[in-house]
Amino acid sequence: MAYLMDWVKNEYDFTDYQIRLIRYTLTAILYDVSKVLLFAVYFYFTGQLIDFIFAVVPLILLRTKTGGIHMKKYWSCLLFSFAYLYVVINILPQIATIQPLLIYLILLICALIDYYIGPTSLKEKPSPGKDFIKKAKMQTFQAIFLIAILFFIFPENRYLLISFWTVVLHTFQLAITKLVREVKYYEKLA
Repeated sequence: MAYLMDWVKNEYDFTDYQIRLIRYTLTAILYDVSKVLLFAVYFYFTGQLIDFIFAVVPLILLRTKTGGIHMKKYWSCLLFSFAYLYVVINILPQIATIQPLLIYLILLICALIDYYIGPTSLKEKPSPGKDFIKKAKMQTFQAIFLIAILFFIFPENRYLLISFWTVVLHTFQLAITKLVREVKYYEKLA
């Protein structure tokens, strides 16, 4: 990577700061892609690849728009993400039977909570602009609403139940992120 960064810096006359941004972006992308590939391989070999897709697509849509809990190290993020996916695929759909009408209500509540709270993150970074926040809130609401519509059209689809639990768990971790962030803010004031 160092050779590539040196070449880009010399070829395009980038500053050290710009090179650090490029390196950070490439590293983040590689980390995320590697995690998704590892999970895809695991769920493929356990015969749950479609389950994984129905969990990871809404998760990516929601997390890229509203954020959530972020780990500082690759391995802790990998383990947390795996636990998250394992729970929404293998545990929650098996232990909690919910009637479709209640699912619609829960999805509506999740959409409203995500709209109200998001985007938020535990990472210290500049606040996104108002236009980004407004757009992210609306896209999150639309993604959850789409899952509700699909659930209405295909109420017996077990894969959509995985998407439902992904939304619910995302909303919980988003609320936790918001609470932790507020506690940290008030601790700094004290």
